[in-house]
Amino acid sequence: MKPPPKREALSRERILRAALAIVDLEGLGAISMRRIGDALGVEAMSLYNHVAGKAAILDGIFEIILAEMPAAWPSSSWKSALRDRACALRVVLSAHPHALPLFATRPAVTPASIAHVEAVLDVLRSAGFSASHALSAMQVLLAFVVGHTLATHSPAQPGEESRPAYDELSEAAFPRVLEVARLLPDHDVEQEFELGLEAMLEGLERYAGRSRRGTVRH
Repeated sequence: MKPPPKREALSRERILRAALAIVDLEGLGAISMRRIGDALGVEAMSLYNHVAGKAAILDGIFEIILAEMPAAWPSSSWKSALRDRACALRVVLSAHPHALPLFATRPAVTPASIAHVEAVLDVLRSAGFSASHALSAMQVLLAFVVGHTLATHSPAQPGEESRPAYDELSEAAFPRVLEVARLLPDHDVEQEFELGLEAMLEGLERYAGRSRRGTVRH
C-alpha cells in the first residue's frame, strides 16, 4: 500500500497565495480565516501560527501583489524611473481587479511593501525634491495610478451597475456630453492613462524646478 501523499507544509506565503486566489475569484468580501482554512484543507485556528489575523492577511495580499512587479531597470532620468514604476504598478493592479480597494484604502505595512515606497522616495530625493515635496509627489502619483485603475478595471457588483441613458439626453442641453459619449465605445483607456501620467510627470518636473529655485509656496 502506498503511503498517503505528503501534505505541503503550511506557511505564511501559502496562506497568502490561497487568500489572493479567493479574492481574485470572489472578491475581498469572501476573505475570512475559515474560508482560507477551507481552501487549504486545514482548521482556521492553524492559520494563526503564521498570520496574526485578517488584517495581516490583507496586508500580505497587498505585499504579494506588489511582489509581481518586475525589478526596476536603470533609468536615464527620474521621470523615466517613475513612469516605469507607475506603469508596472498599473499592470499588477489590473491583473487583480478585486483587490484594488486595498490599494485605495490601506497603506504599505510590511517591510516588503514599504521597500517599494522607499524606492520611489529615493528616486525623488535623488532628483532634488525636498523630503516634503517627495512625499507629496509620491502620494499624488500613487493616487492617480490607483484611482484611474479603479475607475477603469474595477469589476461591477451584481445589481449595482448603472449606465447613463445618453440616448435620452437633449442634444441642445448636452451637446458636449453627447459628442464624447459617441466616442466611448472605441475609447482607449490605456492611452488615457498614459496621457494623464505624462501630464503629471511634466507637472512634477516644473514643480521640482520651482522648488530648487525656492519659488514654491507652501
